Amino acid sequence: MAPKKVSAGAKNSTETSAVDVAPKVASASAKRPAETAPAEEPASKRLAAVLKKHSVTQTLYKHVVEILEHPLAVNLSQSSREMLLSSLPYSLCVPSDERQEFQEATVKMMSQVMSQILSTMQASLDIENEKVAGSESKKRELEEKIQEAEAALSQAQGTTSAHQGELNLVSSALQGANAELSKAKDAQIAGDVAQAQAGTDKDALEAAVVGNLEKLKSGDMGDAAPETLYQSLEPLMLKLDLDTSLRTATKPALLNTPQGRGLFDNKVVEELEKSFAAKIEELTNAITDGQPASDARMALVTAAQDKVAEAEAAQNAAADVLASARAVQKEAQGSLKAAKASLTEYRPEFKKATEARDQQQEQVQTFMDANVASFDMLNTKISAKKKKAMAAAAAQSEAAAKAAAEAEESAKAAIEAESTVAQAAAAQEAAADEADAPVSNTPAPDETNRADVEAATEADTEMSVEDVPKVVEAATDPGNVAKLGA
Repeated sequence: MAPKKVSAGAKNSTETSAVDVAPKVASASAKRPAETAPAEEPASKRLAAVLKKHSVTQTLYKHVVEILEHPLAVNLSQSSREMLLSSLPYSLCVPSDERQEFQEATVKMMSQVMSQILSTMQASLDIENEKVAGSESKKRELEEKIQEAEAALSQAQGTTSAHQGELNLVSSALQGANAELSKAKDAQIAGDVAQAQAGTDKDALEAAVVGNLEKLKSGDMGDAAPETLYQSLEPLMLKLDLDTSLRTATKPALLNTPQGRGLFDNKVVEELEKSFAAKIEELTNAITDGQPASDARMALVTAAQDKVAEAEAAQNAAADVLASARAVQKEAQGSLKAAKASLTEYRPEFKKATEARDQQQEQVQTFMDANVASFDMLNTKISAKKKKAMAAAAAQSEAAAKAAAEAEESAKAAIEAESTVAQAAAAQEAAADEADAPVSNTPAPDETNRADVEAATEADTEMSVEDVPKVVEAATDPGNVAKLGA
């Protein structure tokens, strides 16, 4: 709360200091003795008597004494202070309209002392206000840094969230690409197994035709036993399309020597060779016809692998961007934490500055409310005699104002009454003119009578308010109306 303005008595100061004026006041006091009590009475009793005489309370007097004893009254010498204290009851406590010249000089010196104290206090308060202004500026700066850090963190969090969403999308795309690759590989494996088996069977059949089957057919078996060679052919013959009779006849025919075979055995061997050739041709055609499908499956696998590689690259890029965003967010969190810590660390210093300012301001306010206000109250206090005279003057002024207001109201009523009379006369004259209008040979109104009426009307305007009812009654009398119309 800002201190109240210094009163006029506290502000008025002259170039003459309290110390310079003190001797003059003492001299004036010697020439013109002030009010005193018998010397044998105690000082406290004399003071109480003076205060009671001038209707000054002990509280008011104490507040004024505090001004002279204030520690900031450094320009006031001890002798001057004692002089002012001794003359205080006989100067400031005296009503302002009863003070003598030396008493006014004492009051003036006290006003100067009070002004000096207040000026010193205000200067100290100004210094503290400047410190607080600087502290508040720094506090605002720290608070703005917190707001900026919070905004930066919010933005970083938004960026991180956006990049996390992007990473989730590309990760989902990678999962889809891997699923597509797995499906393509499964199709490739399933298709290539049959193709590979056909090639394996073809190679085995071709090897058997030129190998063990040829040895058994030609009888040129070397050290190999015929039974062993036949057993190696049996699994392959299961892949051939042989009817039951031919399958049964193959073993006796092949185990028999070429010389011992009859026509039937040779026919069995010949049919067996044809079956091997037919199966080899069938497998060859299957291998040839299945190659485009195998190539297509391979192409699908390759495309799926490329798609997976692309999705992995996108995922890695998104992960890198997200990592950078998280690093920025972490940095923003650190900045915000540091900004808040700075403000927390500064609060004690700010509190100290504001408390010092508030204490100084409270001192100024207390001085204004108690000491300055008490001085002003005593300085402007007037005697009971003057109060009575002022009250009488105020009452007289109020009575004069009331009388003027009543006269104004009376004048206004008179004017309104005159206006009413004039309007009634005009109405009567208009009615008479209207009644005489149809008679063409009616002579004009007598000019003398008309002049009398006009003279009477003019005289009516100068009548008093008391005469207004009489005039109205005369104007509305039937005889007068007839006279005005004649």
